[in-house]
Amino acid sequence: MGSLATSFLRFIVIAFVLAFAPVTASATPLVPIVSFLQHWDHHWYVWLPGDPVYEAVEIMAAERGPNRPPLLWVFFTERAAPKHQINYYNDAQVAAARAAEGTTAQFADITFAMTGADGGPRGVSAAFVDRQNRSVSIEVGFATDARLTTTHAGLTDQIGHSGERLLLLFFREKGARAENPRVTIGGADVAKLPPGQSYPLPFAAAYSSNIFVGGFPFIGLDLNFDGNAQTPSRGMRFVPTTTPGGYEAAAPNIGRVDLSATADGRLAGYQQHDRTGAHMIDIRFDPPLPSTDDLTSATVSTFKISLDNFRDLLAGSIGVHRDGGNILMDWRFDQPAWARSRVLRTTAALDGASISHIDLRPLKNEQ
Repeated sequence: MGSLATSFLRFIVIAFVLAFAPVTASATPLVPIVSFLQHWDHHWYVWLPGDPVYEAVEIMAAERGPNRPPLLWVFFTERAAPKHQINYYNDAQVAAARAAEGTTAQFADITFAMTGADGGPRGVSAAFVDRQNRSVSIEVGFATDARLTTTHAGLTDQIGHSGERLLLLFFREKGARAENPRVTIGGADVAKLPPGQSYPLPFAAAYSSNIFVGGFPFIGLDLNFDGNAQTPSRGMRFVPTTTPGGYEAAAPNIGRVDLSATADGRLAGYQQHDRTGAHMIDIRFDPPLPSTDDLTSATVSTFKISLDNFRDLLAGSIGVHRDGGNILMDWRFDQPAWARSRVLRTTAALDGASISHIDLRPLKNEQ
């Protein structure tokens, strides 16, 4: 799970944003979070107790339609802090884009096959040559009576992984534990311990379906709402939609951000879509967050965060107040329990009647 957070962080810093958008010159809704979202159809996870460098290997696969191989992402997480990640993609363009963002990523000619059928656990067989010119083989299978369940799925506890960099949302709709996984690197099976050693595995090897990888990275972003201006290099330009009070911003291969405001400019909802537009993070505020011209005193609203139709996975309260030329928004989580130790602050810098920059940071570390 920590490897997921590490991989996406650089991706977000270069390309991603969220914003504040004017409804009228005197009614400006807030957008109080920085977010990202990716969706994958299949995920396999294997712990590597026998490898001296890597603690785990994971495979993500996203279907890309008939007559096209799925997009594959294979990544190894180093055992030692800060747990760097080594990434391999079967798409040269995707690998080049990730490498340009500063991620340790490269193209690999990955042979790949799945067993099983839709609606049940899917086994996997994958092989490629790693950056050290070693043959890598990954095989995950299941007992004939294995079934997908929600028992070991759902929203996963971040357990401190990359907690100083972002609040991670890692959600799996269903999953199943694997049977006798095998991972060989240079001919050695590192999914098993050497003889005579014992080591408790933190996680069992598993397959999951319908996976969301998203969250809220601790970065700053420039905002632009001038329809005639260029999109900021480290931000996004918002434009009005045909829906009253609605604004959107989009960037290629990133996904759309939608703002939903009331007639008087109060923010009622925020949606972060994945790059396909088929999946989203949905945040609802009750009561809606005040506009900047209505923020005369500190206010508190509740929020609920959903992923597609998986409703209210996170909930809590957000306090909003003005501090000179800034607007401060403090997020406190009531659920899930593991998020209660996290307090996030969004600082929005005012430039006249608009917000020109937004910054998300933790106020308190995970405990």
